[in-house]
Amino acid sequence: MKRITRLKRALANEIADAIHLGEFRAGEWLRQIDLEQKFKATRFDVRAALEELVIRKTIQHIPNRGYQVSILDDETMISVQETRVILESAAAGKVATNTDADALRRLEALAQQFTQAVKSGTAVDHSSTNREFHRLFYSLCGNPVLEETIWSLRDRSRASPLTTWQSYNELNQANEDHYEMLDAIRHKDAQRLSDIVTAHIIRNKN
Repeated sequence: MKRITRLKRALANEIADAIHLGEFRAGEWLRQIDLEQKFKATRFDVRAALEELVIRKTIQHIPNRGYQVSILDDETMISVQETRVILESAAAGKVATNTDADALRRLEALAQQFTQAVKSGTAVDHSSTNREFHRLFYSLCGNPVLEETIWSLRDRSRASPLTTWQSYNELNQANEDHYEMLDAIRHKDAQRLSDIVTAHIIRNKN
């Protein structure tokens, strides 16, 4: 059962990442046969992953029609952001105390990849490297249920498939935020890290 659960979540994460990177647009219908071919998965596995994404509200199931990438109204977007601040700032406190030297080095490497993407990458590069940094960051909170809930909300809160910044200054600020997070982790400063994460969410919606 644990193996099945892990496989279902892994495939659900792959599909969610594809949605996030713009391979499937908000409101688009997902055909199971296409997903089976794209992710080289069985019909059973795809169906289980889709049901997982329905629970996360990344997609919605319309009876007699199928599965559709979710579209959020402005009021729901605001509520999701408020909830993200509560959960992610709490998770950040755990990250500050749980991160060892090896994990910190891996975070630093991902922060540097994002920096390089800011300098010379595309919007897809910005989005994907930012996602990798935060994926590792929240995995370090030590609570898989909290981590899963955070990613469910992050995936729901996208106004567009890609994480985007309105200007180079905003993109550069997000980059600086990552290094501020790393510094707070080095000093095991849970409150400072929580404050940085809160500002990061409100300012960048990332």
